[in-house]
Amino acid sequence: EIVNLAEQAVYEELKALIKRADIEFCQCDKCLFDIVCVVLNKMPSLYSSSIADRAYPSSGFKADYEKIKALAATELPIAINQIKNRLHH
Repeated sequence: EIVNLAEQAVYEELKALIKRADIEFCQCDKCLFDIVCVVLNKMPSLYSSSIADRAYPSSGFKADYEKIKALAATELPIAINQIKNRLHH
């Protein structure tokens, strides 16, 4: 199974942002998917093809994942504002 861990990182950061309730925005499925798509289009991918590598990542892979998470955290508020200004519902 091939997994894009950038997608996982975006979802993790989005869940954390929702839990903190720092920003008010529509959280319907359509808006959440739009937000995730906007963020993923601005991020590099981070693919993994091994469950073992994901369970026991190397230090370099962990560092790459943390960079992706940090980028997701930076891009999410930007994407939320973009989607808030152009709702599709």
